[in-house]
Amino acid sequence: MGADDGPAGRAVIEELSARPQDFNLFQAISLLERAAPDAVPVGRSQGPREREAVRLHAFVSLAFEASDVREVDTDAPTGEPFSLTTPALSLGGSGGPLPMPVTEMLLERRQRRDHATADFLDIFNHRFLAFLYRSRRKHHVALNPHSPSSSTLASTLDAASALGLRSGVRAPDGSALWLRHAGLLGGAPRGMTALLALLRDRLGVQVQGTQFRGRWLALEPDASARLDMRTPLGGGAVLGKRVWDQGAGIRLTFSDLSQQRLRDLLPRGADHALAKWLVRRFIPQDLKVEMELQLAPAERRSSLLGAANPMRLGWTSWVAGPSFRGTLPPVQHTLTSDAGDAGGAPGA
Repeated sequence: MGADDGPAGRAVIEELSARPQDFNLFQAISLLERAAPDAVPVGRSQGPREREAVRLHAFVSLAFEASDVREVDTDAPTGEPFSLTTPALSLGGSGGPLPMPVTEMLLERRQRRDHATADFLDIFNHRFLAFLYRSRRKHHVALNPHSPSSSTLASTLDAASALGLRSGVRAPDGSALWLRHAGLLGGAPRGMTALLALLRDRLGVQVQGTQFRGRWLALEPDASARLDMRTPLGGGAVLGKRVWDQGAGIRLTFSDLSQQRLRDLLPRGADHALAKWLVRRFIPQDLKVEMELQLAPAERRSSLLGAANPMRLGWTSWVAGPSFRGTLPPVQHTLTSDAGDAGGAPGA
């Protein structure tokens, strides 16, 4: 069964009917609900004329039931497309709130095929289970009959983590942030560990990070002190035209890359714009981000220069003798805050 909004497949429903004990209770209700898209969702009927997708029955027993789903049938007697029998949350039975004599009476009447009392109690059993399922579906994306992005939980995570799914925030390639990364983006302050986890999962590469890459920052003209300002040195006055900021940047090292992955992460590569967008989306402040790309040792091979095999010296190709057995230097470039990138090698 796919992740679209379509109904559950016939093969899945047949397997559920044949082996109901292999399914979770809420999973079984969700599958039956999807298999009847024209019926009212479970727990949403407004009156006796509205038929829900599944009619829920309680299985009364004094034994310990090994499964939450006892039986699944089609065409319930009350008109619903499906019926499901479960020992969970039953009014009678060993775990029910009714006295034991009532349970014994239900078992005795069921043996005589008198189901009137059990059917009466099922009015309440169905309502209890329906509201339990509604509350579980609200907080579990997999139980939503529609796509995960349209669920209530997805809207909550989107708003709490600033994913931008509803507001239309998209990467340069048109993709959006993944819902499963809401925990990484929702924390404050955001840390290096969360950024590395985001890049590893989204890009499928090994990434290591180095923090506190300091650099010199130029001062604005109005930040320099003048003799007539009477500002004490160290209390607001600065000598020179630049200051050192130890926390001005970070370095991201992408290691063990294949030839193709290296090209994809370089400027004008297939994944470079996405990687840059993810980093800038994760880091709101203006930090200098250095990217270091390291080719895997097994990917080192000789190349022939030609029109069919374009090379970028210092990025995808290096000049070395046939006896060279050392480590190739990493490719370094800087992700700027604007549209351009500052590279450490020519892009020819």
